[in-house]
Amino acid sequence: MNINVFLPCRKGSQRVPKKNIKPFADYKNGLIEIKLNQLINAEKISKIYLSTNDEEILEYASSLNNSKIILHNRVEHLSSSETSTDDLVLHALELIKEGDILWTHVTSPFLDDNELDTWLFMERTRSNKL
Repeated sequence: MNINVFLPCRKGSQRVPKKNIKPFADYKNGLIEIKLNQLINAEKISKIYLSTNDEEILEYASSLNNSKIILHNRVEHLSSSETSTDDLVLHALELIKEGDILWTHVTSPFLDDNELDTWLFMERTRSNKL
């Protein structure tokens, strides 16, 4: 099973400044720390393509020194609040050349790695029956 994650994290939230890396509960690096831990610990995930224009997020993710994480410094024209979903889908397809793609966000932190693995297994089983 080759499941790759596309994790877009743009800098410059308009409503909550630094929302992706702002300390949250007991997590010094906030939502990005929670999400990367979940994805790293999910056994069915092969690679995590983290696409961001936020230097702090790139620095934090790099400090994890995990071979699952592929860092991509996203260009500014794909990092605007005006960027279309279609443009990001094309961007994900340019980065991830093979395997299935799971698109997720740091702003959905309430799914642990066990639940993620179970869901991925069930989805893969369902799609193989089609």
